Amino acid sequence: KVKKSVDKNSNEYRVRRERNNIAVRKSRDKAKQRNVETQQKVLELTSDNDRLRKRVEQLSRELDTLRGIFRQLP
Repeated sequence: KVKKSVDKNSNEYRVRRERNNIAVRKSRDKAKQRNVETQQKVLELTSDNDRLRKRVEQLSRELDTLRGIFRQLP
């Protein structure tokens, strides 16, 4: 493939570069925003996970208590 010679001083080149720079900036900003949203979701899910683990522990203790009570019944 032969590269086309580009006049870096031409108006067309400058317009294309500016458009590309804008597109690159937009793409990077979107990626950063997605990263922030992902991190927030991770924090939210971690918190939910902790809450659910505590609930499981609580229910397990209740189950153990109830099993103990039923074992003592005549």
